[in-house]
Amino acid sequence: MKRMALFFVCVSAGFAGYSDGFITAGEYEYAVRWSNSQIPLIVDGGGADEISVRDSGRLIVKSTSTPLSLSHPGSGVYDILLFNNAQLEYLNGVTQLISVRTDNAITILKGGSINEISSYQYGTTENILIYAQDDWSWIDGNPLKGIQGNWLADGSPFYIEFINRTDIGFNPVYMNVQVIPEPATLMLLGIGGILLRRKALR
Repeated sequence: MKRMALFFVCVSAGFAGYSDGFITAGEYEYAVRWSNSQIPLIVDGGGADEISVRDSGRLIVKSTSTPLSLSHPGSGVYDILLFNNAQLEYLNGVTQLISVRTDNAITILKGGSINEISSYQYGTTENILIYAQDDWSWIDGNPLKGIQGNWLADGSPFYIEFINRTDIGFNPVYMNVQVIPEPATLMLLGIGGILLRRKALR
């Protein structure tokens, strides 16, 4: 009898919806926790109420279900929490909050609709990388409010508000944001392109 019970528990755990490393179209998960550094968790068309990435876990969000909603069954990835040495690459989708909980977590944002970012960091690490076209700006000219602009990859607009936890001693979010490419990088890329064209014409 004990063997039967043990077998049932193992089989149940083996069929967890995201244990294969994917949350795809038609799948919606609750309280997802991912810490695998070898295999990333990939969201491609699915959703979750919360994804917590810990240790050296990696999360890639290629796309999510829409619209953003917690109603049953929900859609989008509502909250993403990054701890320890976690890595996030966000390419497209809809998300309410990305919360960076340590100085070592790396957040790479390249597209999609992200409503808010919070950051729990004492140091200025610039580990929130936003790939934007050079027309980006702080919301209302105030870096404490957030950032707006157009994504570098496809030119679609973004508007991300910052949730600052300065009340409990952490730096404002903007101090940990690096916008890529920076204007100097864009200028170098432009010069490189001109030189390549001249060389090709010779």
